[in-house]
Amino acid sequence: MNETGRDAGLVPVDRRTTPRRWLLLAVPALVLVLGALAAVVVPRDTDGPPTRFASPLDVLGEPLPGRAPTVAPTKVFEVFPGLTLDKVTDAWAKRWPVPVTVDGALHIIRVTLPGKQGQLSAAVGQPSKDRRDEVAQILCRVKLRDAVRRPLLQTLVDGCIGPALAAKERSVVLDWLIGVDFSVPNLESRRTSGYELQAVHNSDTTFALKLFAR
Repeated sequence: MNETGRDAGLVPVDRRTTPRRWLLLAVPALVLVLGALAAVVVPRDTDGPPTRFASPLDVLGEPLPGRAPTVAPTKVFEVFPGLTLDKVTDAWAKRWPVPVTVDGALHIIRVTLPGKQGQLSAAVGQPSKDRRDEVAQILCRVKLRDAVRRPLLQTLVDGCIGPALAAKERSVVLDWLIGVDFSVPNLESRRTSGYELQAVHNSDTTFALKLFAR
């Protein structure tokens, strides 16, 4: 190398070793790229049942109101111990003698409530079509004709989600709902060791209770 090249800070290049150096640099980069792809591409497990919030809630007439569904951490459904589909639908039939329709894992009734309470669409959900003797969720949606008042709340607690709750728990839930301000759009949740209850008032025309086993 001449003096000019040395003064400019140039480093002599050995052309025989250049390809090897590029290979050594390329291998770590390739590992990083493959690692990133592995983190993104996850095999889809299609053998198990869907997550808890994947039930077709829109079969009640339109999507139930509220925040976007939360994805459950696992694909395992929790169920209400000792509660069967027939116990729920039989209890409904005693109060509301209307036909039950079936949509997948949901069994649904639709009834006009007395007075100005509105029109109720109620659904009881099984964990899956193959687990017909278990109950994972109860959904109650009302098209309101009036404000959300105590008679409506009591009807929903005793009549709609009541089959899944003990008498004492129904009283506790009713007191909790009465204490919530549903004069404005609101979403409140109550969680215990046995269930999660979501109460949703998204507008002046819709109110819903969604009870999930946990």
